[in-house]
Amino acid sequence: MARLVPSIFFVQLIFLLLCMEAQAGRLGPTPDDEVEALRKIGKEMGKKDWNFSVDPCSTDDPSWKTPKSALWPTYQNSVFCNCLKHADKSSRVCHVVQLCLEGQDLDGVPPPSIVKLPYLQKIDLSRNYLTGTIPSQWASLKLIYLSFNVNKLSGPIPSFLGNIATLKTLNIENNLFFGIIPPQLGDLVNLECLILSSNNLTGELPFSLTKLTRLDEFRISRNNFTGRIPDIFRSWKVIRKLEIEASGLEGPIPPSISVLSNLTELRISDLFGESSKFPLLSNMTGMKKLMLRSCNLFGTIPANISEMEALKTL
Repeated sequence: MARLVPSIFFVQLIFLLLCMEAQAGRLGPTPDDEVEALRKIGKEMGKKDWNFSVDPCSTDDPSWKTPKSALWPTYQNSVFCNCLKHADKSSRVCHVVQLCLEGQDLDGVPPPSIVKLPYLQKIDLSRNYLTGTIPSQWASLKLIYLSFNVNKLSGPIPSFLGNIATLKTLNIENNLFFGIIPPQLGDLVNLECLILSSNNLTGELPFSLTKLTRLDEFRISRNNFTGRIPDIFRSWKVIRKLEIEASGLEGPIPPSISVLSNLTELRISDLFGESSKFPLLSNMTGMKKLMLRSCNLFGTIPANISEMEALKTL
């Protein structure tokens, strides 16, 4: 009986070493509830090529990680994770923080199950065939980036998007959204990029947008808005790109546009209504693209445009 003790001890030691080796070489795993969420998300969107035989966060399997490249700039198939060590540093846990599925020909709907990824910060589902609308469950997410550029989403822009106070980028260009811009979008005080172009949006621009003081880019072209361009620019002191082409809005161009000294791109076209005096642009020394087409302008073109040394398109 005494002879068995060293043998048992030896077996236990080998088992412990194997466990330690396996633990040291392991990056994950992704929590089971997040893996299950990804399964449901795949079904809801029509994503069929994820390989669940490997861990989504601890593998370089191309079904989980195919980032953008110079050869395929409109294609991306990547799930990004943030992996942290446990307090005892013996293992790590990984959480899904980005879901980037661009140009995947997905024909499902925006997945309600995304709400089961509580650490998610970025959703990019651009250039797919998704229908329906943005699920109300997403109001509880702490997103920083949300893009549905070039899909087939429809209905009004959900007002609950105004609850995602962490949001910095919202891009729903090239969809079938209709109705007004909900005033609640003015509550997104951290927003830096708002792109609503190429939809069927109507009504007047809400004055609440003046609260978006961190805006860097604002695009609302190719819609069916009504009324004059409102005097909402005065508080957008850091904006660099402003695009209002064929939006349905009427002139004149508000004189307050002259305070936007950081503009590098200004595009306004097809304004109905009153004529406008050529706007004062002397503060915009970094301008690269300037287009004021079919805006019913009058007066002379200011000579200081020649001082815009960075100007490439006029």
